[in-house]
Amino acid sequence: MSLDQNPLASSLPFVCVLKSGGSYRPRHVQELVNNIRQFNPTVRIICLSDLPLTGIDVERVTLKHNLKGWFSKLEIFGVDEPRFLYLDLDVTVTGPIDVSLGAGLFILRGFNNGSVNSSVMYVDGSFRPILDRFLSNKEGYSIEYTAGDKWGDQDFIRDFGDITGYLQDHAPGLAASWKRDYHCQMGWIAKPPRILVFHGHPKPDELTLRHDPHRGLYVFSWRYWPKSLLKQWGKQTKRTTSAAGDLT
Repeated sequence: MSLDQNPLASSLPFVCVLKSGGSYRPRHVQELVNNIRQFNPTVRIICLSDLPLTGIDVERVTLKHNLKGWFSKLEIFGVDEPRFLYLDLDVTVTGPIDVSLGAGLFILRGFNNGSVNSSVMYVDGSFRPILDRFLSNKEGYSIEYTAGDKWGDQDFIRDFGDITGYLQDHAPGLAASWKRDYHCQMGWIAKPPRILVFHGHPKPDELTLRHDPHRGLYVFSWRYWPKSLLKQWGKQTKRTTSAAGDLT
């Protein structure tokens, strides 16, 4: 599996979703588009939205079902595309992507002790039944999947999506969490994954992000720098404790 079989002309469309009423605005779509096109200049980008996206270089598809919040993401399974790569608006792309995994639904293994994370998904084939299942009882499912041990669209996809596999296993190096996998590392990240996920806070627009083909990805924020130090200290402490245990 190659992540950049044809970096200048990816045949894999990218899909994102912007639902009104939340914290995201059209400018976040524009920022993601600019980021993607830095490395994948000719790729098709499709955005499902109920807002106008005037002047943004995407194929806009109107959200049809007025689903609440993040559940609008489930409308991607109604997109008329044989295969695509879905991206949340809070990710950053660090390189060319033209991945092919074969038929199936591939999702991220969860970062926060959860079973799955839907920030990045590879979809090849028809998974319309996921959307249809939710529409059959959208009020009930909206309540059921915002309480207890069932949380959001990702757990609904887990329960009704017949997931083929995890991206970390089938596409190593494609996507990772800045918080969990890189422990909020600041400064230069050498050889970052092609997609870095910023779930929770900070979001990409709260950070200084700079790409360099030789050095990797530069991440910095004065506001979140103390948090980064604590995370890195905790990581080092854990390593030291583990090494000491190996000696006993």
